[in-house]
Amino acid sequence: MDLFIENAFIFDGLGNSPFKANIGIQKDKIIYIGKEKFRATKKINAKELVLTPGFIDTHSHSDFTILADPNAEGKITQGITTEINGNCGISGFPMLGEAFERRLPELKSLGLSPWNTCQEYIKLLKKAKPAINFATMLGHGNLRGAVVGYKDVKSRKKEINKMKELLKTMLSYNVKGLSTGLIYPPGIFADTEEIIELAKALRQFKGIYTTHMRSEGDRVIGALEETILIGKKAKIPVHISHIKTSGRDNWWKIDVILKIIKDAQNKGIQITADRYPYIASQTDLDAFLPSWIIEGSREDIIERLKNKNVRLKIKKYFKERGEDFLNSLLISDIASDKYKSLEGKRLGEIVTLENAAQFTCDLLIHSNLMVGVIYFGMSEENLEKILSQPYVMIGTDSSARCTSGITRNGKPHPRGFGSFPRFIKKYILDRGLLKLEEAIKKITSLPARTFRIEKRGVIKEGYFADIVIFDPAEIEDRASFEKPFNVSKGIKYVIVNGEIAVLEGSMTVKRNGRVLL
Repeated sequence: MDLFIENAFIFDGLGNSPFKANIGIQKDKIIYIGKEKFRATKKINAKELVLTPGFIDTHSHSDFTILADPNAEGKITQGITTEINGNCGISGFPMLGEAFERRLPELKSLGLSPWNTCQEYIKLLKKAKPAINFATMLGHGNLRGAVVGYKDVKSRKKEINKMKELLKTMLSYNVKGLSTGLIYPPGIFADTEEIIELAKALRQFKGIYTTHMRSEGDRVIGALEETILIGKKAKIPVHISHIKTSGRDNWWKIDVILKIIKDAQNKGIQITADRYPYIASQTDLDAFLPSWIIEGSREDIIERLKNKNVRLKIKKYFKERGEDFLNSLLISDIASDKYKSLEGKRLGEIVTLENAAQFTCDLLIHSNLMVGVIYFGMSEENLEKILSQPYVMIGTDSSARCTSGITRNGKPHPRGFGSFPRFIKKYILDRGLLKLEEAIKKITSLPARTFRIEKRGVIKEGYFADIVIFDPAEIEDRASFEKPFNVSKGIKYVIVNGEIAVLEGSMTVKRNGRVLL
């Protein structure tokens, strides 16, 4: 055998009671589970440690950072062995038309040369040799951006047909489904009819529809009803990205939302969801502006932000939302060197309601719209209700980053380094929200089944050897909003396709991830 693990306390990923056994690995597969001992090239003594399948990040945004730095340190050191990318309507392909133009500044900031097709992207991924397995959705924003552009117009029948043909081509590459980001351009301009027509194409490929819904706050109930309607009309499973009720005035809606989902499930509609274990979200600053401002190209938006009348309207918008809104936004990433010193500060620390509009417009202009913010607008009680649901999985909603190099910039959300250990430590081991075996199922076999990740997510003979071994007495997230690049504790070993990627808590030089396309 290539690798032999003995004395392991095994959680198989299916929700069954844990058991003690030894595991034998040959090449990239688990070939033995039992009490016998064997000679092997490498051995791990897992006494007093927990062994599980590798964790699956159901909501990742590593489409570009994984090419810039394939070590994926923040992900693999928290036990993630597989990512589902291409979320919120943005994927690594196709990069055509206005969708291509919109991504160029981000590619440049990561030192990447542009590409256009799915084939080119897959070739780049394989050449990069990522440390973790890479699966992906197809972003609706890529389709609409390529065919319709970033205009606030209803798509015509021939445009929908063209998007549908592009979608079918991508699905033939084992893309897992279609994602939408309905608060971002160009997805924000698409109507329900367009999404339903595209979603129908998923049926023959057994694809899933995932969505950053049209609202997660004031209009969240209507947005959820739209999501369910899409699943019903297209006759496909739907998955709600980072499910939440955002904004204090909307916290009471959680019970209504959970009931609507349960009622739909009882009627035969397949609904799942993911969530990160924090009460703060992260997105782009311009996502908080009215939709008419963010129509068109980057140049169009920047010209609009320079307009005096537009600034007056934004000023009124900020005043309507109040000082609490300014204090709820923490600036995480700024592309402009001029404003870099403001990273890690709340907007309310920097400006008043009187000058918030002028400052925001200037900041976006000088940063070419590339400003990230963290929004503190959720409830801890609601988070626990969400995490308790049997259909909810864990997603970091973060790109793969490293503690050094080109991806170490700004003050991003700590979920990129801490989500999975935080879920296990804070919500399972400390608070007892679920049994540990139920929690492990949420982050292994359930996402593998939901996203059709074959022969992963379960400790079973014949399955790929993606394995995490952690110390339940030590596991803990160490990343914070002040220090987001701190690596988690307690993850002792991570094995990807039979190779040890984390050894006694430290990364090895092995990058053995697979491109699951």
